[in-house]
Amino acid sequence: MALPRLGYDPRGRRHAGSPPIEWIPDLDCWCVFEAGTTTAILKSTDFAAADFAEWHRTLAEMGIDCSAVIEILDHVAIANEGPRHAEIRKVMARCIAAQSGSTKDMVNEKINDLVPARCRDGQRVDLVREIIRPACDALFEHLLGVPVPADEGISASQIFDLYLSLNRRKKIVSQAAAMFETYTEAQDRLNTAPGYATSLRMLGYDSIVGSLSVSILHVLEGASAKRLCEIAYPAKLPRTGVPYIERFAAADCQVGNATIKQGDRVRLYLDSGSQGTNARNGACYFGRGRHSCLGEDLSSWLWQTLTAKFAQLPLCFTIESAVRRKPDWVFAYYSNIVVGFHV
Repeated sequence: MALPRLGYDPRGRRHAGSPPIEWIPDLDCWCVFEAGTTTAILKSTDFAAADFAEWHRTLAEMGIDCSAVIEILDHVAIANEGPRHAEIRKVMARCIAAQSGSTKDMVNEKINDLVPARCRDGQRVDLVREIIRPACDALFEHLLGVPVPADEGISASQIFDLYLSLNRRKKIVSQAAAMFETYTEAQDRLNTAPGYATSLRMLGYDSIVGSLSVSILHVLEGASAKRLCEIAYPAKLPRTGVPYIERFAAADCQVGNATIKQGDRVRLYLDSGSQGTNARNGACYFGRGRHSCLGEDLSSWLWQTLTAKFAQLPLCFTIESAVRRKPDWVFAYYSNIVVGFHV
C-alpha cells in the first residue's frame, strides 16, 4: 500500500461541476464525495473493509504481540464479512436493544445534572472532558454493565487507523489488549461477552464522543452572537466524528465513469467538509447497507438530549480553545473544547 499525504483533504478544491468520484493522486486512492455513490458502494459486495486482522498478523513479524487485537477483531462487524459479520451485528443489536431504554433514562439524568452544574455564569468549562465524555462514560457503562476502562490518552480505537507509526501502534495494541483483559476479568457482570464489549467500547465510544464534540463546536461557532437558549439546534447531528471511511475493491468494477481495479482503495467522504449543514450528505453519517451503524438511534438521541439541555440556558459564551487529537487519520476527535460562559 502506497503511503498517501495523510493530512491532505481534497474536499476544499471541489466545485459544483466536480464528479462524484475521482482518483486523487495525493492520497493514492479513489475519493467519493456524493451520498448516492457512497450508498451504492457501501451496499455493493464488490467492495469490502480492510482486513484488519491480517494487517495485525503481519505485525507479529516485527515482534508485536497482536493476539488480543486479533481476538477482538473477530467481534468487530466492520472487520468481517459474510456470515460472521451478520452474526456479530445480530449479537450487538440484541445487546443494544436490551439496554437501550434504561440506558437513556440513566444518561438523561446524568445530563440533567451535568449541564446546569458546569455551565454557569463566570465558569470555564471543557465541554469534552466535563460534559460529553462523562455522559458517554455513563452510556457505555450502563449499556455494557461495567465501568468504562480509561484510555490514558491513547485510544484503542486507533487500531482501525492504517497509517500510524510503529511506535504509536505498539501503544495502541497494548491499550486494546488491556481493555480486553479488563472486560474479561469483569465478564460475570457484563451484558455481553468480553469480545463484543471491547468491540462496542472501542469503536462506538470515539465515534459518539467525536460526533458530539465536532457537532457542538460547529453549532457554537456559527452562533457566537447568541445565547445558548437562542440557538436553533439541528435535530440531527450536523457533523460526524468519522468524516470518511475506506473500502477496497474486491473485484474489477465500474462506478459511474470510473473504472475501479481489484485492490484499489476507495475513500468515502461521509462529511462534505463545507461550513453549511448538508442534509443529503449527512444521510450517510451512519453508513448504509450491511455496515450501517447500530448506534444511530443512541447517538441521535444523545445529541438531542444534550442540546435540549443547552437550549434551557440563558448564557452567552466564548470559545476559548479547541484541540483536536493528533495523530488521528480516522476520527475527527476533539480532546478539549474550552468554553467560557457569562450572562
